Amino acid sequence: MRHEDVHGVSGTGKVADVFEASNGKAVVIWISSNPSVVVYDNVKAVENVHGHGGKTEVVWEWEAPRDPDPMDAVIDRKVAEAGAIGATAVEAEKDAEANAIADEIVEDAKQAIDRVAGKVAERLTQATVEKVERKAAEKQAEKDDAEKQE
Repeated sequence: MRHEDVHGVSGTGKVADVFEASNGKAVVIWISSNPSVVVYDNVKAVENVHGHGGKTEVVWEWEAPRDPDPMDAVIDRKVAEAGAIGATAVEAEKDAEANAIADEIVEDAKQAIDRVAGKVAERLTQATVEKVERKAAEKQAEKDDAEKQE
């Protein structure tokens, strides 16, 4: 940003775009009726040549995000793994709880089946006894009728 035009050439305000490369080199693109592009070793060199004691300064409108720290990825992965382990433990606990409930239901069902089977067996036994007694009575009646006719 040029606050005062010392040489009366570029004017004031925004007079150039400055870019800093990842290797530290600075590229200056002058905005004027005679535009040009100049590459400097670094931004400090641009300020030394064109700063005029603070009358022109480099104002960053945007800064590139910092390079990611490779340890961030390691930490993120470890946190995710820990979360997955925690989730797995929670799921295992829920599975164990579900299995316990299922076991209880199965046991209750077995007891109910045993009770029903017992009742069915009692009724079948009673029905069988009644049928046998009825058949025996019919046979006896037939025998008694046959003896009376003789």
